Amino acid sequence: MLEIKSLSKSYNSGKQVFPVLKNVNVDIKEKDFVMIMGESGSGKSTFLNCISTLDTPSSGQVCFNNKDMVKASFSQIQSFRMNDVSFVFQENVMIDTLTMFENVMMASLEHHNDVKQQAKELMVSMRVDHVMDKFPSQVSTGERQRCAIARALMNKPAILFADEPTAALNPMFAKEVMDIFTTLNEQGQTIVMVTHSLKIASYGNRFLLLQDGTFSVDECLSGTRHENHERLLELARDIL
Repeated sequence: MLEIKSLSKSYNSGKQVFPVLKNVNVDIKEKDFVMIMGESGSGKSTFLNCISTLDTPSSGQVCFNNKDMVKASFSQIQSFRMNDVSFVFQENVMIDTLTMFENVMMASLEHHNDVKQQAKELMVSMRVDHVMDKFPSQVSTGERQRCAIARALMNKPAILFADEPTAALNPMFAKEVMDIFTTLNEQGQTIVMVTHSLKIASYGNRFLLLQDGTFSVDECLSGTRHENHERLLELARDIL
């Protein structure tokens, strides 16, 4: 589905060059639930931004269904963002003057009755239909995040990118969000997620560890959540 080949990203500051990603090679397969971890500043968000076309790599390829998005035209990138991928971030900005239902529905450029019905069904599935008529300031952080997931699913993305979507949530809300992601993945949704928590990473079925600009670990997680967590703790001990 998504093939990342020889991906590198550097930033310039005056005459100095700071490499963040170094010749990264990894494939994201359909129905993967990929968890990406690494130390603060290791380049996790940079990697996510590069493979989702929010940022441009310094070199390399990001091939979606065999098309290199690094060399794609502006219109092709816009189509990719609108039709093939969606995003859930740590802080999901909502329009304060719109209801939560209107915020979810705004993800679609079409506002006919089918879109309204789709938004309603997604909010029901996210268990936030009770806040449809409320404004962002009137709902909890966890409810906002579940509405953000509903909004991200409006275009039925092939890949859902999530950048630390539970970092600002308390444990109860974080579990709710991760249970939703797990259900989505079981239904066939491909998810690529950055997290800082081994406990959260145990929800995935694949674990990538970013170190020194590349992935030093690419581990399949096929056990129960407890078994996955124990395996990740073992990997962490070996690395540290």
